[in-house]
Amino acid sequence: VPPRRGHKSGMTSAAASDEVSEDRFLQIVEAICASDSSLTPVSSALLAAHHLGIAKDSRTFSRNLGIAHALVLREISAIAGEDGFLSIVGRNERTHRIEFALTDKGKRLADLAGS
Repeated sequence: VPPRRGHKSGMTSAAASDEVSEDRFLQIVEAICASDSSLTPVSSALLAAHHLGIAKDSRTFSRNLGIAHALVLREISAIAGEDGFLSIVGRNERTHRIEFALTDKGKRLADLAGS
Protein backbone atom coordinates (compact mmCIF):
# COMPACT_ATOMS: atom_id res chain seq x y z
CA VAL A 1 0.00 0.00 0.00
CA PRO A 2 1.53 3.30 -0.99
CA PRO A 3 1.82 6.02 1.64
CA ARG A 4 -1.09 8.42 1.83
CA ARG A 5 -0.41 11.72 0.10
CA GLY A 6 -2.60 14.79 -0.27
CA HIS A 7 -3.61 15.34 -3.89
CA LYS A 8 -6.62 15.65 -6.14
CA SER A 9 -7.59 11.98 -5.86
CA GLY A 10 -9.40 12.69 -2.63
CA MET A 11 -6.62 12.31 -0.10
CA THR A 12 -6.94 14.67 2.80
CA SER A 13 -4.25 16.95 4.18
CA ALA A 14 -4.54 15.13 7.51
CA ALA A 15 -3.73 11.94 5.64
CA ALA A 16 -0.60 13.52 4.22
CA SER A 17 0.98 13.69 7.68
CA ASP A 18 0.72 9.94 8.32
CA GLU A 19 1.87 6.85 6.50
CA VAL A 20 -0.02 3.60 6.64
CA SER A 21 2.05 0.45 6.55
CA GLU A 22 0.99 -2.44 4.40
CA ASP A 23 0.76 -4.61 7.53
CA ARG A 24 -1.59 -2.13 9.25
CA PHE A 25 -3.78 -1.91 6.16
CA LEU A 26 -3.99 -5.71 5.88
CA GLN A 27 -4.79 -6.05 9.61
CA ILE A 28 -7.73 -3.69 9.19
CA VAL A 29 -8.92 -5.48 6.03
CA GLU A 30 -8.80 -8.82 7.88
CA ALA A 31 -10.68 -7.39 10.86
CA ILE A 32 -13.39 -5.96 8.61
CA CYS A 33 -13.71 -9.30 6.78
CA ALA A 34 -13.98 -11.15 10.07
CA SER A 35 -16.61 -8.72 11.37
CA ASP A 36 -19.07 -9.23 8.50
CA SER A 37 -19.15 -12.43 6.47
CA SER A 38 -21.02 -10.72 3.63
CA LEU A 39 -17.91 -8.70 2.74
CA THR A 40 -15.24 -9.97 0.37
CA PRO A 41 -11.57 -9.11 0.83
CA VAL A 42 -11.85 -6.49 -1.93
CA SER A 43 -14.94 -4.86 -0.42
CA SER A 44 -13.26 -4.91 3.00
CA ALA A 45 -10.21 -3.27 1.43
CA LEU A 46 -12.46 -0.55 -0.03
CA LEU A 47 -13.75 0.26 3.45
CA ALA A 48 -10.25 0.19 4.95
CA ALA A 49 -8.80 2.34 2.15
CA HIS A 50 -11.43 5.02 2.63
CA HIS A 51 -11.13 4.85 6.42
CA LEU A 52 -7.35 5.28 6.24
CA GLY A 53 -7.46 7.98 3.55
CA ILE A 54 -5.72 5.82 0.96
CA ALA A 55 -8.46 6.09 -1.67
CA LYS A 56 -11.86 7.73 -1.91
CA ASP A 57 -12.57 6.81 -5.52
CA SER A 58 -12.53 3.67 -7.62
CA ARG A 59 -9.67 4.59 -9.97
CA THR A 60 -7.30 5.55 -7.15
CA PHE A 61 -8.16 2.38 -5.27
CA SER A 62 -7.68 0.28 -8.40
CA ARG A 63 -4.34 1.88 -9.23
CA ASN A 64 -2.96 1.84 -5.67
CA LEU A 65 -3.85 -1.79 -5.00
CA GLY A 66 -3.28 -3.17 -8.50
CA ILE A 67 -6.83 -4.47 -8.87
CA ALA A 68 -8.74 -4.29 -12.15
CA HIS A 69 -11.05 -1.27 -12.19
CA ALA A 70 -13.99 -3.38 -13.42
CA LEU A 71 -13.67 -5.60 -10.32
CA VAL A 72 -13.54 -2.54 -8.07
CA LEU A 73 -16.69 -1.11 -9.70
CA ARG A 74 -18.49 -4.41 -9.17
CA GLU A 75 -17.51 -4.49 -5.49
CA ILE A 76 -18.62 -0.89 -4.96
CA SER A 77 -21.99 -1.70 -6.52
CA ALA A 78 -22.34 -4.74 -4.27
CA ILE A 79 -21.78 -2.85 -1.00
CA ALA A 80 -23.24 0.57 -1.82
CA GLY A 81 -26.80 1.61 -1.27
CA GLU A 82 -29.31 2.66 1.31
CA ASP A 83 -28.47 -0.15 3.72
CA GLY A 84 -24.92 -0.66 2.44
CA PHE A 85 -21.44 0.15 3.66
CA LEU A 86 -20.68 2.79 1.01
CA SER A 87 -22.56 5.62 -0.61
CA ILE A 88 -21.75 6.83 -4.09
CA VAL A 89 -21.07 10.58 -4.02
CA GLY A 90 -19.96 11.13 -7.61
CA ARG A 91 -19.57 9.47 -11.00
CA ASN A 92 -17.57 10.32 -14.07
CA GLU A 93 -19.39 8.83 -17.04
CA ARG A 94 -16.36 9.12 -19.33
CA THR A 95 -13.82 7.37 -17.07
CA HIS A 96 -16.30 5.35 -14.99
CA ARG A 97 -14.59 6.66 -11.85
CA ILE A 98 -16.86 6.44 -8.80
CA GLU A 99 -16.26 8.61 -5.77
CA PHE A 100 -17.49 6.93 -2.61
CA ALA A 101 -17.94 7.60 1.09
CA LEU A 102 -18.54 5.38 4.07
CA THR A 103 -22.12 5.18 5.30
CA ASP A 104 -22.74 5.20 9.05
CA LYS A 105 -22.75 1.40 8.89
CA GLY A 106 -19.42 1.42 7.03
CA LYS A 107 -17.90 3.96 9.44
CA ARG A 108 -18.87 1.89 12.48
CA LEU A 109 -17.34 -1.24 10.98
CA ALA A 110 -14.15 0.50 9.87
CA ASP A 111 -13.76 2.29 13.21
CA LEU A 112 -14.20 -0.97 15.09
CA ALA A 113 -11.68 -2.76 12.86
CA GLY A 114 -9.20 0.11 13.08
CA SER A 115 -9.23 0.18 16.87
